[in-house]
Amino acid sequence: MTTTIVSEPLPATRPRRGVVWWSPFCCLGLVLLVGVFAPLLANDVPLLARVDGKWSMPAVADLFGEAPAGPHDGTWKQWWSRLGAGNEDFGIMPPWPYGPTAIDAARFGQKPCLAHPLGNDDTGRDVLARLVHGAGTVVWLGLPAVLLAALVGAALGAWAGLAGGLVDGIVLRLIELSLCFPMLLFLLFAAAFFGTSPFGMVAVLALMFWTSFARIVRGEMLSLRERDYVLVARGLGLGPWRIFARHLLPQVRTHVLMTAAFCMAAAIVAESTLSYLGVGGGGGAVASWGAMLRQGSERAVVGSWHLWLFPALAVMVVVVACHLVADRLRPRVDA
Repeated sequence: MTTTIVSEPLPATRPRRGVVWWSPFCCLGLVLLVGVFAPLLANDVPLLARVDGKWSMPAVADLFGEAPAGPHDGTWKQWWSRLGAGNEDFGIMPPWPYGPTAIDAARFGQKPCLAHPLGNDDTGRDVLARLVHGAGTVVWLGLPAVLLAALVGAALGAWAGLAGGLVDGIVLRLIELSLCFPMLLFLLFAAAFFGTSPFGMVAVLALMFWTSFARIVRGEMLSLRERDYVLVARGLGLGPWRIFARHLLPQVRTHVLMTAAFCMAAAIVAESTLSYLGVGGGGGAVASWGAMLRQGSERAVVGSWHLWLFPALAVMVVVVACHLVADRLRPRVDA
């Protein structure tokens, strides 16, 4: 008598969500926070100041617009240096008390030191402060562009995939037309047309990336619209947009987030490229990683390695983090 032992297949294992799994998410979250609150983190104006008995928050005003002028016809730095000299004024400076445009004539092109860990550029500006405010350029240009592209692309892709026929054909022709333009030439043309307008650059980047969302959402809709639960929902009289919002959108949410991470990386590279070429990609911002790279490349021949190394590392780390986030969000098919 022969006994046959049938072994059951081992359950598919998923990657453990430890520190390594969450590292790229933490990196992007840190860049987002630094970019949004850059004027509160690195600035040469105080967070809180009491001048002649009046309280003000110049750094907060800089966060939402423009910081007020310094007291007594001077700069805030001069006012800060005179605190404690027998007056009743009081002030709290940001964690890094250097602004992205503050010039120190005694530190032109100085290399990293204890007081300035990333050094100063050829005009005496602090490199760390410019990196922090460069993150703000990435956030305020790249993030709105990706969100706008996701909204437009997902709506058009879902419409094409669910409606089919003429609507699907028109959306496909629009996608093919958009993909015909080389990215760099399209960006150069847009920069020449819009100049340093941040709203114009956001619109141009969204116009570049909406096709990525439209294609993936359309493909998913073509597959999902024939599922049994969709046919049952149609039989119950539910409208197409309610079916999309309640039953189909949760199925494509992961794909949209994954595409958004890839597009965010592409937006960072696009903005840095335009700023490096000096055609206004930074939207007139006070600091941009691409502009810092251009400045570093011009000064590399005289040994100013810190001017190109740190912005290059910032771009590389954030772009790699975006791709790792996209990889973590990619749907896993269990064996």
